[in-house]
Amino acid sequence: MNFPKTVTASIITGILFLSTIFTMVPSTQAAGLFNLSSLVNVQWAENGKPVVPRGEVRQLQLNVSYTTTRGAFGRLALAAYQGRQITVNMEITSVPDWCTASLSTSTLAFVVPASPGAYIEQTTLLSLSVSDQAPAFDLGSISIKATAMKAGLISGFTKEFSLTFTPGYKPLIKPTITTNTKEIGPLDTATFPIQIENQGNARTIVTITVSNMPKDWNAIVTSPIILEEGSGSTNTAYLTIKPPKGFGYHYEEETINILLTPAQYDNQSNKGEPIPLSFLVQSRGFSTPGFEPILFLGALAAVLVLVKLKRKKS
Repeated sequence: MNFPKTVTASIITGILFLSTIFTMVPSTQAAGLFNLSSLVNVQWAENGKPVVPRGEVRQLQLNVSYTTTRGAFGRLALAAYQGRQITVNMEITSVPDWCTASLSTSTLAFVVPASPGAYIEQTTLLSLSVSDQAPAFDLGSISIKATAMKAGLISGFTKEFSLTFTPGYKPLIKPTITTNTKEIGPLDTATFPIQIENQGNARTIVTITVSNMPKDWNAIVTSPIILEEGSGSTNTAYLTIKPPKGFGYHYEEETINILLTPAQYDNQSNKGEPIPLSFLVQSRGFSTPGFEPILFLGALAAVLVLVKLKRKKS
């Protein structure tokens, strides 16, 4: 291939210039003269959504970009390294106590770009999961150290990047009951305490609804229940059931079903799955609603009659 004389002369001049520099000064000083340096940047590929805690692992994409910078006398030297491979090592150096993270690839290979300041980009995946103790919607931060290895006159590069993320809210509750079965009289009331524990990571409101109501039976339940922030916070709801109390003998049995639905207190559209509970009530015995005063008067009259008869006999 024939080059124009001016191009050939420039290349020869550049080679002679570099040779003269290397001959006159040590390599370390020559590197300082050309000021060739790697530059790496690490950032999220896109704005990450909140990470849902407890059991979900999110694969978040990272953008890793590389370029080479030069000084005033580094143009020809940089051209000599064009296409040279540069190895970039990545390492997670710190994560919050309630978080685990890992990189799918810890070593990336770049090449020196044709133009100084021109970036070459690659992507890698960061696997991220958070525990129940992660504070909902607080800021979390992961530190990643990126190191570009030295290559000839191109100096190495090391920097730690802080990447922030937001752990999300997950409604988790645990209801506990001592019993779900009671036998009562038709004029009595069955009361079931329901202790509810917050196993999520933020203040939670629990809505409790009766999902079925047998005919002539009545049931009311404490709702809503507020659970303060922090796993282990508890509160107690009460389900009260009254059977039919019509006159006569009762031998009845019914099941009352309720649903407990947790939601974020500050954003109640962020709901969890309803938790069902069932309670069995047996009503046994004779009912005389409204007849108590009459029976009392009748019994009193009978006593008076007996007393009067006894006096006559004596």
